Amino acid sequence: MLSFNNDYEVGVFKRLSESNELVMDVGQEEYTITLSNEEMDDLEQHLVNQENLLIPFHKKTKELILNLEPNYDEEEMEELMNISEGAEDHGED
Repeated sequence: MLSFNNDYEVGVFKRLSESNELVMDVGQEEYTITLSNEEMDDLEQHLVNQENLLIPFHKKTKELILNLEPNYDEEEMEELMNISEGAEDHGED
């Protein structure tokens, strides 16, 4: 368990129920939070972005701190790597 300060911790995703309830472990406690459809979409995006099941969480407000920024496109990253390798071949940095 990581602590940012006394109010923020990192929870571990356990499961989602059919009624949009998120169940996660935060420290030694299990939290169940009912999410709206929009929050469910945001949670899905966060889990994809993080590529793990960790969710920063504000314990007092029960607010999820989600990363909603899109990941870099894999093809774009490959293209940038190829450009970089080409520059190295020509003695450029």
